[in-house]
Amino acid sequence: MRFSIYILIVAMISCNSFSKEREQQSKIDSLMNEVRKKDSMTRRANDLYKQDPDTTLMVEERDSEIKKGDVVKKEIPKKKVLANPSDREIVEDNSPVEVKNEGEETNAAMDERNAVRKRVIIEKPTFKPLTFGGFKDIKFNFFNNYGYELDEVILKVHYIRVDGSEIKSEAKILKDINANSRLALTAPDYTSAGRELKVTLEAVQCKAINLCFYSMDTAKSDDPYKCH
Repeated sequence: MRFSIYILIVAMISCNSFSKEREQQSKIDSLMNEVRKKDSMTRRANDLYKQDPDTTLMVEERDSEIKKGDVVKKEIPKKKVLANPSDREIVEDNSPVEVKNEGEETNAAMDERNAVRKRVIIEKPTFKPLTFGGFKDIKFNFFNNYGYELDEVILKVHYIRVDGSEIKSEAKILKDINANSRLALTAPDYTSAGRELKVTLEAVQCKAINLCFYSMDTAKSDDPYKCH
């Protein structure tokens, strides 16, 4: 009886051990299959890379064990195509660049200011002389030969006797005179006396070149007409 019980216990232990061995073997087989799958994917990726080095293979794996029915995603992007250099238009500007220093700019502006009497010109006036002296229909032209607008100009018309003495003078104020322009001007008649007319340039202001010319000022420097 005891022997029978012993045989039964041994048989039960053997069956339990066999069951555990089968379960362990099953886990081992499952792990081996997983390893084989990973090795297979790695070899496939290496083969693709050898065939086309510019191709990138992306493999997504789950953190858990790969089970049957899991999808392995592969993405093979397009090859990078370098732009054809002939498609690009490259323009190189090799023309010399004019660089002016501060001294050159200052000298150029000074030269412009000093040329005021050559650039601002008044023609000799015309008129109808009267029998006993005097002037009618006085006309004259004014020229701004600067490439800049003149902000203000003051002229003076002088009425002169036969002996050279001045009878009187009339001032004319001009404003906003366009660059490179001509103005046709007139002056009041004077019928009592006089034989000669003279028009003088009294003042010129041009902000563009910092010009402030006054005929009464005497030259005291190389740049006497610079505004202060």
